[in-house]
Amino acid sequence: MIERYIYAVTRELPEKNRKEVALDLKTLIYEMIDEKDNALTEEEKSEQVLKKLGNPKKMAVHYRGKERYLVGPVYFEQYLFFIRIVIFSIVIGVSVAAGLTGVFSDEPIAETLLGYFFTLFSASLQGAAWVTAIFALLEYFDVKVGPGMNEEEWNPSQLPELPETKALISRGESVFSIVMSTVFLLLFLLLSDRIGIYYDLGREFNFIPLFNVEAIDSFLIFVILVFMINILVELIKIIKGKWTPQTALITTVLNVISAALFIAIINNKSIWNNDIIIEFEQYMPVTFDRVIVLVTVFVIIVTIAESGSAIYRAYRYG
Repeated sequence: MIERYIYAVTRELPEKNRKEVALDLKTLIYEMIDEKDNALTEEEKSEQVLKKLGNPKKMAVHYRGKERYLVGPVYFEQYLFFIRIVIFSIVIGVSVAAGLTGVFSDEPIAETLLGYFFTLFSASLQGAAWVTAIFALLEYFDVKVGPGMNEEEWNPSQLPELPETKALISRGESVFSIVMSTVFLLLFLLLSDRIGIYYDLGREFNFIPLFNVEAIDSFLIFVILVFMINILVELIKIIKGKWTPQTALITTVLNVISAALFIAIINNKSIWNNDIIIEFEQYMPVTFDRVIVLVTVFVIIVTIAESGSAIYRAYRYG
């Protein structure tokens, strides 16, 4: 019970402070237990001490040193964490896009740099605004990011069980997925008309666009939605921290929706440039349609595998 209480407190704190707080809190708890009447059992002593210490969330606020209400103390640390991820991803994506644009552009360097900083500033503001809006909604609707505990009549029996190691979700993998999804989304939004095949014709490069630029605009909202769903899945995994049936169900549904949208987009021939289809089939042993079918099958297999793994770990360990 004591370990569960310490875990419930430290999970609300920045990772760098968790070990120190855990040691300090454990020392405090056992000192308070030693002061209890020896006629009580160890379990009764522990329960009385934990009741006196109170709700783990309030104890976590105490260890933070002060309450911060930009979004709310319950969500603040995760909010800052996500802001850093989003800004970092945007910086990478915009920088890569600007670098590629500069290679194929004849614009003056000063103008290119000005456009880069303007795009970076604008994208960062939008990214921060979206993250803030999401957490503001969580705060407004009082969405619980962890196991619920009664704020007023707290009892040690409300402490969540310590999670199985195999049920834990790797934060590093989720962060990497968010960064890559953000980078690819920005590259697509900024360079969709420059994605294609480049080949050398003596002294100059020729270029065949992959997409039909006129048609891609009508699918843009769906493309953005696919990326945003993938990012949302990773955010949910980071917030929850471990596989549970609820986490597995939510992420599976979102993954299926994302995969279905992606498959619907790539199977619509109007988004592809006819010239690149002709060039592809001229030099490759398979047709362009066959490649789309193979990609579709691959996406389905990956989605089933990820969903199956999540559901298995949730019900087996979570």
